[in-house]
Amino acid sequence: MGVSSPHDALFKFVFAHPEDAASELRAVLPLELSQRLDWSSLTPQPANFVDERLSGRQADLLFSIRCEGRQTFLYVLFEHQSTNDPLMAFRLLRYMVRIWDSFLAAHPQSLRLPAILPVVLHHSDMGWTAATDLASLIDVDAEMLSNAGSYIPQFRFIVDDLSGVDDHTLRARSLTNTAVIGLVLLSRARNDANLVAELRRWLGALRQIALARNGLGVLSAFLRYALQVGEVQPEELRQLALEIGPVAQEAYVTAAQILTKESYAQGRAEGEARGKAEGKAEGKVEGKAELLVRLLGLRFGPLPDAIRERIAHATHDDLDVWAERIITGANLEEVLSR
Repeated sequence: MGVSSPHDALFKFVFAHPEDAASELRAVLPLELSQRLDWSSLTPQPANFVDERLSGRQADLLFSIRCEGRQTFLYVLFEHQSTNDPLMAFRLLRYMVRIWDSFLAAHPQSLRLPAILPVVLHHSDMGWTAATDLASLIDVDAEMLSNAGSYIPQFRFIVDDLSGVDDHTLRARSLTNTAVIGLVLLSRARNDANLVAELRRWLGALRQIALARNGLGVLSAFLRYALQVGEVQPEELRQLALEIGPVAQEAYVTAAQILTKESYAQGRAEGEARGKAEGKAEGKVEGKAELLVRLLGLRFGPLPDAIRERIAHATHDDLDVWAERIITGANLEEVLSR
C-alpha cells in the first residue's frame, strides 16, 4: 500500500467521526435526499477501495446509513492534486463495485444491493472542471446515447470543490467546529502564505475545540498539519496557539514533538543514505546538522547565529545526543548542554 500523505491523514482524522462527517455530508447532499436519511444511524465502515497507484493523492471513507429503513452507503472520496481526474466517474464506478463485492462477501444470501451515494471532496490548483457523470465518458453521440441509454451504466456523483470555497460559504454550512477547521486547512494550508491569518479568523471555533473533551488531540493534529504542509513560521503558529489558550499551547508542543521525532527519523535515514552514496562521513554529519537546525527552529523559534555556528562545527556524536534531547529539553540550553 502507498504511504499516507498528511492530507489523507487529516481527512481521515476529521471525517472518520460520524458527527463531523454528518455535518459536511448534510451540507453537500441535495436537501430532498438528505431529509430521507437517518443521520443518527451514520456508522463508519472499513474502507480501502482506492487503487494502490492512486493512494498518494486519493483517500476514502465509507459510511453505512439508514434510508427509510434500508441500508445505504455513503462513499466519500478525497482527491488532492494539482489537477482533477477526468475519469473520476469511471474510477468511482470501480470503487463502488468493490464496495458491493465486499457487501456480498459479508451477506452471501442477499439478492439485492444497497444504494451507494458517492461524494467527492476535491482540492486542486484549478478547481473541479471534469465531468460528474459516467454517461459523459461514454464515446457515443447524443442520439445514440438517447437510444441506448437504458443499456449503458449511468450515475452522477456530488463534488464538494474546496478549491474555491470561502469563509462565507463555510459559515453558511451547519458544520461542527472540527469539520470547519479541517476544511479550512485542507483547502488553504498548501498554497496560502497567510495561513495563520486565515486560522485567526476562525479563533472562536478553535477556542470551542479547545474546550471539547478531545480538544488537545484535535488541535495537536491541526497544528501538526499546518507545520507539515503550510508555509508558516513556527513562531507565528505558536503565537496563534497562545491566543487560543492553554490547551492549544500544549497541543503545539505535542505537535512539534511528534513532528520533530518523525522528521529526525526520516532525516537521519536520508542523511545516512546520502553519506553512503557520497562515501564520506562528512556528508552524514552535514545532513544531521542541517536537520537539527530545522528541528530546533520548529521547537524553539529562530536560532541565534552563535547556536547555528556551534551546530555547524559539532561532532557526529554531539548531533545525535542533541537531537534526542529535542523532545525532552525545555529550552535550547538543556538541549545543547555538554
